[in-house]
Amino acid sequence: MLTWITKEWQEVKYYQRESLICLVIFMLAACAGHIMAALVSDRASEYYNTVRDMIIANPFGEGLPDNLFLFILARNSMVSFTVLVLGIITYNVWPVFILLLNGAVGGFAVQMQAVLFNNSIFQIWLFGLLPHGVPELGALSLAAGASFYYRRLRRQGERIAGRVLKTYLVVVLPLLILAAFVETYITPLLIQRILL
Repeated sequence: MLTWITKEWQEVKYYQRESLICLVIFMLAACAGHIMAALVSDRASEYYNTVRDMIIANPFGEGLPDNLFLFILARNSMVSFTVLVLGIITYNVWPVFILLLNGAVGGFAVQMQAVLFNNSIFQIWLFGLLPHGVPELGALSLAAGASFYYRRLRRQGERIAGRVLKTYLVVVLPLLILAAFVETYITPLLIQRILL
């Protein structure tokens, strides 16, 4: 079992470059989100509430669910899985769209929080987003990069369904579990102690 997991992580080298490109796409979109937020900072409260509601939207009712860990894990798992699978069949349009959207919304929200709560952007990124964002964005970037890689293999006539599922279960999902745990139990403590 450990050999199987190790082998799958070694496969990351085949889509490492694409994953880094996806990370750059996210970062550029986050910068664009910062700029957009700075341009409308006079209406920060209104826009921040709209973006916050988008981020924590619960399709099963009002507000956050009782089990925040499972809610975050399910939402992020669904996004990463669709990025991996739909990227293969949409000529990589879907992963790029998701990276641009998440980056822009994240950058916008951080800038709005900085304006509304009088915190530095650096502190918000460092304590409010990076602890859970590193494994979460790592998972999303790896899923997007893998979709580029598997699309190439599919074009060459290789069967990829099993490999795609294995990549998701062994590489992407463990990072999402870690990210959901940190976002649920550690990030709120950091925000309370440092940012509030």
